[in-house]
Amino acid sequence: MPGRVLLTTDVVGGVWDFCLTLARGLRDAGDDVVLLALGVPSHSQQDDARQCGARLVSIPLKLEWMADAGADIAATPSLVRQVATEVGADVVHANQFAAACADVDVPLVLTLHSDVLSWRRWTLGDSSVPAEWQSYTELVRAALIRADSMAAVSRFIADQIMDLYGLDRPIEIIHNGWPASTPASSHRERVTVVAGRIWDAAKNVTLVADAARGWQPGEVYLAGESEHPDGGRAAIPEPLQATGFLSRTALDALFDRAKVYISPARYDPFGLLPLQAALHGCQLLLSDIPSYREVWGDAVTYFRSNDASDLREEWLKLLAAPTTMAAHTRARERFTVERMVENYRALYVRSRQAVAA
Repeated sequence: MPGRVLLTTDVVGGVWDFCLTLARGLRDAGDDVVLLALGVPSHSQQDDARQCGARLVSIPLKLEWMADAGADIAATPSLVRQVATEVGADVVHANQFAAACADVDVPLVLTLHSDVLSWRRWTLGDSSVPAEWQSYTELVRAALIRADSMAAVSRFIADQIMDLYGLDRPIEIIHNGWPASTPASSHRERVTVVAGRIWDAAKNVTLVADAARGWQPGEVYLAGESEHPDGGRAAIPEPLQATGFLSRTALDALFDRAKVYISPARYDPFGLLPLQAALHGCQLLLSDIPSYREVWGDAVTYFRSNDASDLREEWLKLLAAPTTMAAHTRARERFTVERMVENYRALYVRSRQAVAA
């Protein structure tokens, strides 16, 4: 390298944040990045892309997990190929399974962020493949075969993919990174933040509402979108106070105030939001699931997954205890943008060498 990377992204959830962060890091390392967004970026997302120094191309396509997405899924590979040719990409880095099925003449790298079958296993307790997800499963298998190289955001999701799809090939583990920040103050208000898409059952947001009733936890804010991409809006359970979607600046300001950040997730293959909260000095209170144990070790407080009573007990303790920097320190030491970018650039080089051979 340096070279030109076509980085496919979407406009829903953490993949967008991951791609912006990686794009900015690649640019700082001397690479040229084109962001290909599947979906329609908002005005603020368009501004974010300009600020990170990437050229943004968008195609209004549905993602593979959305309803009635068959025609868009079928169209995605050829459109990715077309854009890769037009921009002169040296590497295509796909972050969706449909995009990873593109027949391109340059190395294709796929990052595994999550998938529907592992979501179903950990969210619904069901490892079967219903008829409506058969074509999705075939798509994922095709992508896993097509990609020249693969990375996963955690060992957890790599193991899930290998088990659920019968995969037997190397997957490199590259944990996400996020820009370091210095907490605004060690003094924290009696404020708790929960963040995420309330319509996603994996986020399990209502558990926090259940745990908050019957005592005085202080202000408990829910930051995130309540409207489902396929339509409909989720109700916000009391006593959570919904902020709606927050800009990066507004969310960081909320993290700077809050004493505790809670993630009650049943399924979260890495967890960018806990990382962001930790870097702003929040105490992390996380459901005890394998991916969080992998990422955070003993630097945070856990509660029994899906247990409102245990969540309440640990929450009370954290609000009363002095603020510690264990999670912040682990985040700054292990999950840097520089490490993530270095690992992906090395993967691009190895992929190019393998394809050339």
